[in-house]
Amino acid sequence: MSMHRMRHKALCTAILLTLVPGLTHAATPAVPTPNTAPAKPLLTDIALQPGGVLVGRVISTQGEPGKVQKILVRQGNLRVTEVTTSATGQFTVEGLRGGIYEISASEGVGSFRAWAEGTAPPSAKQYAVLIDSDEVVRGQWGWMPYPGSNLSVGQWIGISVGVAGLVVGTIALVREPDPS
Repeated sequence: MSMHRMRHKALCTAILLTLVPGLTHAATPAVPTPNTAPAKPLLTDIALQPGGVLVGRVISTQGEPGKVQKILVRQGNLRVTEVTTSATGQFTVEGLRGGIYEISASEGVGSFRAWAEGTAPPSAKQYAVLIDSDEVVRGQWGWMPYPGSNLSVGQWIGISVGVAGLVVGTIALVREPDPS
């Protein structure tokens, strides 16, 4: 076996061994149990009132009525209308047709599937609820470190030295002339 093939196999093995621990540390998929509630849908079905009226309310994360604020209604990239809530956080949007709408408050947003009068499924809500919260939830990083994670300085140095070693080793294997 030539030295070139041996280096190639060693490099592939090193890369594979670097990636495999990441697969073993990946998050385990959640298995639903009979007592677990079904996942919340991405869209909330809303039954429009007669005349295409959508009724909604903005509340805080504690369930308290929201403050007076502007509500923006969009359908795709098209701005449909803008309304203002009452002191109790309630709002009414008139003249809507069935379709998917994004309704946003100052710090809350929701996606809703509006159903024309008499066409909504039985599970459809009679009014839209927006939670006024600036809390952002992002996807998980799994085992990968990220800036701001709670890794110690030693762990960051170890990760940096390991990555640098892989890069330098790979460059050395590729640039070293084949003696055969």
